[in-house]
Amino acid sequence: MGQADYAIRRAVLADAAALAQVHDATWRETYVGLMSEEMLDALTADARTEAWARILSGRSSYLATTYVAERSGELVAFGSCGEQRDEAFREAGYGGEIAAVYVLKTDQRQGLGTRLMQTIMADLRERGLTSFTLWMPRDNIPARSLYESLGGRLIGQRTLTREQGVLAEVAYGWRSMV
Repeated sequence: MGQADYAIRRAVLADAAALAQVHDATWRETYVGLMSEEMLDALTADARTEAWARILSGRSSYLATTYVAERSGELVAFGSCGEQRDEAFREAGYGGEIAAVYVLKTDQRQGLGTRLMQTIMADLRERGLTSFTLWMPRDNIPARSLYESLGGRLIGQRTLTREQGVLAEVAYGWRSMV
C-alpha cells in the first residue's frame, strides 16, 4: 500500500457508524496495556455511534471538523480538530486543538498518519488557528514520534482519574511560525 491508496475527505453524518467502528477498533489495537480494560469497554459501539452522530450533525457543543481516510471505500482512519477546549492552553495562545487522530493498525506505517495530520493542520491554519495542541496517552510512543516529527513540542501532562481507571496523558503543541 502507498499513500495513493488512500482518500481523505471531510466526514458526513452517514459516516457515524463506520467512525464508531474504527474508533473502537483503534482504541483496542492501540491502548491495550496503556489503559484499563474497563476504560476500553466504557464506550459501547452504540454510544460511540450516537456520539459521532451528534458531532457530525452539529448537535455537539464542540464545533469540531472530522476527516476520514478511506482505502477501497472502507474507513481506516480519522482525525478531528476544532477550537481549543482547554482554558489554560487557550490563555497561553493555543487557539486550536487536534481532538483525535486514529489509524487502524493495518494501515499504519504507510504515511497515512502524516497525511491525515497535515490535512488537519492545514484546516486549523485556514481558520486562523495557527497554534494548536493535542492530548494523548503518555506511553503511546509511536504516535509521540509522529507528532515530534511534525514539529510538535511536549507542553504539558496530566493524569485522568475515572471510575474505570487512571490514564497518564501528555500534550503536544504547535506554534505558528508566522
